[in-house]
Amino acid sequence: MTRKVIGIFLLVGCCLLGCASKHPYIEDLPNEIPISDDGEDQGVTDQLRVKIVGDQLYISAKLNDDKDILYWFRKCMFNEIFTFYRVGVIDNNMKLPTNLPDATPSLTLNLAYSDNIGPFNITGFGWAGGNHAYIDNVTKTASTENVAIYLDDKIATKDTLALVDYVHVKVVNHIMNPAKPQIVEGKTKLNELLCTESVDYYIRKNNIQVSVTHSFDNENPVEVQMYYGMQSMFEKETHTMTPNGKYSDWTLQSEVDTFLKKDYPFFRKYVEKNSQAYQSSFLIDTGLGSHDAIADDDIIFIGNSNGKSYHKIISHKQYKRGDVTAWQGVYTWFIKPIADDADILCYEGVINGKNTIFIDCKKAVDKEITLPDKYVGKLFSFYEKTPNSDITVTEGKELNKTMKISSSGASGCILIFN
Repeated sequence: MTRKVIGIFLLVGCCLLGCASKHPYIEDLPNEIPISDDGEDQGVTDQLRVKIVGDQLYISAKLNDDKDILYWFRKCMFNEIFTFYRVGVIDNNMKLPTNLPDATPSLTLNLAYSDNIGPFNITGFGWAGGNHAYIDNVTKTASTENVAIYLDDKIATKDTLALVDYVHVKVVNHIMNPAKPQIVEGKTKLNELLCTESVDYYIRKNNIQVSVTHSFDNENPVEVQMYYGMQSMFEKETHTMTPNGKYSDWTLQSEVDTFLKKDYPFFRKYVEKNSQAYQSSFLIDTGLGSHDAIADDDIIFIGNSNGKSYHKIISHKQYKRGDVTAWQGVYTWFIKPIADDADILCYEGVINGKNTIFIDCKKAVDKEITLPDKYVGKLFSFYEKTPNSDITVTEGKELNKTMKISSSGASGCILIFN
């Protein structure tokens, strides 16, 4: 997603939000927007309810007619990195998202007690970033330096309760170089910067789109043995499928394993489910998402590892001052897919601020599925298709009440609505 925003960061060390000074070109956001729960003609809104209290960010959005999705951003993990800590669901049959986005969810979908973004494994010196300590299990390897929260392109400068169209969170982290430890008064210190990690989170509806850049600052080259980037902390998953990968249909979590890039070069998404919900982790085909930083005979996906699943996007590459890496991905959560049967998985999401439908054919398919009313007659284009596949969707650019999907084998595509 590309949006013009005013480049102001709030220094976390001073005070994340509550102590920030007002910027002369940005209006103060209202402390509270009136809530109307009787709007029978409004339909379910795409807007987000946002509550900011000190250094805590809470967001609620409609997941469907009777449920909301709740996001909680805070500093968490061993290194106290600012990221999405908890994602959950709460009952709400109103048209607008709950005005209590800080409520405790009835169902937890994602909990960042371990990494959801990063970290790096530096050959010979261990992990740095995210939830990981230095090899002494005591010393921190990263810190959050700056956080800025934008509500509809306006920076939040104080505690706020607001109804907005989207939220953009900009985070700057410092990841320290574990190859350059120093002993100060008998304690290990990491004083050399490995890289500056810039993370942009774009929150809309049931999605968090993530854009990550690493600008390296280490004078002597280090080898990144592995870097996962996009990881899943989905709760209590029972099955996983990896479209364009080894598991084209739902596979018991206990039977999910790794597979190689050379065997599944077009893999960039895995979907997990439990008894009540789903999570999709889609890696966009740009930067490290193209998998150019791993060899053909290297692992491209890791599943069922300590209760987590991982994309793998760097393996045995050297980096030094001046090098820059980047990747983008989309986390999507849902309760009710458009379709999930023996042939196909189809669900709604958002990419670059536009509504999308993800279609994954588990095998050869020639069938029609019924669309939600909001997509009837809407124009769409293909965001991407499985390369070398013959997957087709109903001819023409306007959708009828049903959509016909045909494919001679396991494949997929993403429709994006204008």
